[in-house]
Amino acid sequence: MTNEAEEPSPPASAPTTTTTTTTTKSSSAPRIIRRKKKTTTTTTLSSGGTISGGNEIPTHIQNNTQLHHIISTTLPKDYDFEIPKTIWRIENSNAQHVALQFPEGLTMYASTIGDILVKFAYRFQPTTNSAPSSSSLPDQVSATEEEAKEHTSARPKAIQSLSILGDVTYGACCIDDLSARALGCDLLVHYGHSCLVPLTCTVIPCLYVFVEIRVDVQHMVDCVHMTFLQEEKERRQKNLGGAGSEVDSGGGTSRIIEACVMGTVQFRSAVIEAAQRLNSDADSSISSSEGGEIKFQAIVPQAKPLSPGETLGCTAPSGLAQLDFQDALLSPRERRERKKQEAEAVAAAAGAVNNDPVGFTTDSFPRERVMLFLADGRFHLEAAMISNPTLRALRYDPYSKTLTEERYETVKMKRLRREAIMAVRKSLGISDPLKRGINSGLTTPSVQDGDDIANSVLQPQQHSSSHPPSAANRKTMGIILGTLGRQGNPAILSRLRSLLHNRGIQTIIVLLSEIFPKKLEMLSKPTMSGGSGVCAWVQVACPRLSIDWGHYFCVPVLSPFELYVAFGEVDNAALWVADEEKADINDDLTDQYPMDFYTKSGGPWTNYYDSNKQRKVLSYGV
Repeated sequence: MTNEAEEPSPPASAPTTTTTTTTTKSSSAPRIIRRKKKTTTTTTLSSGGTISGGNEIPTHIQNNTQLHHIISTTLPKDYDFEIPKTIWRIENSNAQHVALQFPEGLTMYASTIGDILVKFAYRFQPTTNSAPSSSSLPDQVSATEEEAKEHTSARPKAIQSLSILGDVTYGACCIDDLSARALGCDLLVHYGHSCLVPLTCTVIPCLYVFVEIRVDVQHMVDCVHMTFLQEEKERRQKNLGGAGSEVDSGGGTSRIIEACVMGTVQFRSAVIEAAQRLNSDADSSISSSEGGEIKFQAIVPQAKPLSPGETLGCTAPSGLAQLDFQDALLSPRERRERKKQEAEAVAAAAGAVNNDPVGFTTDSFPRERVMLFLADGRFHLEAAMISNPTLRALRYDPYSKTLTEERYETVKMKRLRREAIMAVRKSLGISDPLKRGINSGLTTPSVQDGDDIANSVLQPQQHSSSHPPSAANRKTMGIILGTLGRQGNPAILSRLRSLLHNRGIQTIIVLLSEIFPKKLEMLSKPTMSGGSGVCAWVQVACPRLSIDWGHYFCVPVLSPFELYVAFGEVDNAALWVADEEKADINDDLTDQYPMDFYTKSGGPWTNYYDSNKQRKVLSYGV
């Protein structure tokens, strides 16, 4: 975007002339809003180039043939480690002690990347020369030269130390800026994940490098086409072979596949490209040799503030089964036009079919909605399957180049988590009714707002008996704060501690980098003085620890969301209708087990809710 130049303002000593022009409304010119021109500092290099004060990578890095040669010969060509950007960030921040943090799958490239950064950072940075204009005064010229010399002398000559953090890294929540600061580093580069922990919350400057991976998107799209064409062929053969079949074996559209394309952050560009290619093929359709056509319509759902299509192990888009797919296909402008057309049709009471601006009109063709996931593992996909249990899930592995159908035992998971919640309620002696009846079936859901939940738990609860429990009889529940990087949010811990304190429950806070069954078994045992020990735990680290491994512990280990459910503060029917004899399709589709730990729309148990974003401990009266 080209910024408009502003008109020069008159000198302070010059008189200002005000001109008043009277115009009518009909002849008034449209208002033009000009963006203010950014003031940038430009330094002239002795080699003839310039360095801008903004984020643009300078020429001595961007055009360094030796740097690009080493990158192309030592690092995989399909991986974008953003080496020039990293070097510029090091030089721009004058960092001398740099820390690098990698997930397990990228650790093999840590030493190579470290060597490149040490070799090229500051080494090729040209010296600066002042370039005053001819109209400058002599004293101004000398002052500019002095500033340039002082800037050059103060600039580091090389990276003094480079540290590679070796602790396990599961996700962006494990960014370890605290350890990097303890090592004396002044910049941390975190590879392989998106920016979950805001840079305003880290104790030293950090740089997130997503490490985008280029894959064969066309092969993925071809696999999808072939899979559904083969299924359509088998379906037609089965129907035509049955008695009394009325299926036409000729041409025409057989069905429409509505694909929700998602993946991990490394493949975000490939996810968007795959959706675009599926939509580009929708007009021409995919024809089967046995007759009939299949149309594809694709969207890229988003769980804000994550990138479009990005899915975490604890956060995924939800409600995809109930989504108005035709509306999601439209751009914001087309969506407004469609609403306008619908309003006009209702006002005219003509009953005419609304013309879809995209070209997909209302039809009677059978539709199948699926999740199409791009990743080399199941962990992130499982979050999407938990959030959308009724949708079919297909996963494309870009390394083995295979398309597989994945399944998740949602009913079994809900049963295990329901049993853990009920065990906690029994241990704590909670008899208050839940928001939805467990034995009496479902009730009408009440509208709950996150603020209502947060405010209600801060109110001290009245005990059912006239005598509150004595200190010896009070139950103790443990709160685990994950210390693996920034996994644990102290603000969520404060809310949980207040929730338990206001109900007369003692708490013990334990800091753990990783949670193991044997360690919790030792911490949960009765004390030597006759104490009852810890009857249950709630962990503020990763919700998937409770979902995937909670039933392996000697005592229940709940996630923050499940603790709110246990105390009846959350209206969630998904856990109570999950029955071994019932299929997922019978669950309440509008109230699923949430995977929202890093969404903006989550409740007080999530990281981006209200004051939780600041990640600071609050007393809440405790």
